[in-house]
Amino acid sequence: MPDPTSYRPKPIPAANAATSAGTDDGAGILLEQLKTPSDDDVAAITHLWIATGLIPAIRDARKDIENCINANHGSLIVARLPSDRQIIATMMTGHDEISGWIHYLAIAEFVQSLGLGRQLVELAEDILRVSNLAEVRVTIETPEITDFYAKLGYEPTTDAPQIKAHDVFQTTLMCKRLTP
Repeated sequence: MPDPTSYRPKPIPAANAATSAGTDDGAGILLEQLKTPSDDDVAAITHLWIATGLIPAIRDARKDIENCINANHGSLIVARLPSDRQIIATMMTGHDEISGWIHYLAIAEFVQSLGLGRQLVELAEDILRVSNLAEVRVTIETPEITDFYAKLGYEPTTDAPQIKAHDVFQTTLMCKRLTP
């Protein structure tokens, strides 16, 4: 998997993050590929995933994090505030040598609507494009997220079965072509 540390995100409006978080020093958001997360990192990621509804409150994210990091084709990217290094967003990306995948895209509520989610998806697409993959896929479990990905050019696939999750919403597989 290509190293995404050379990626330079577009500026996130520091004033909005500072107002909401009270901790941003105006330097922007730091992106980091976690290769050996600390116990504090795992706890922060678990908390973020629970807060954003990605996992239930009784679950520890450690196994999912370890699986991604130990995979030959996986990357765990986190976004941090520069002032206190608080993890405010996560994204896992990887591939199965056929399709690229985006997993665990989570953005802390106080920095949502600033474009960070879009930038993380674009980073995942760039990483997967360098790996010579033709498409990227994402599994959606909530209707609001379907709208987010649709705005980024993702379309529901018709070849994947709809799976009922949590007795509320049909899980949807969406994909986007990476090559023209």
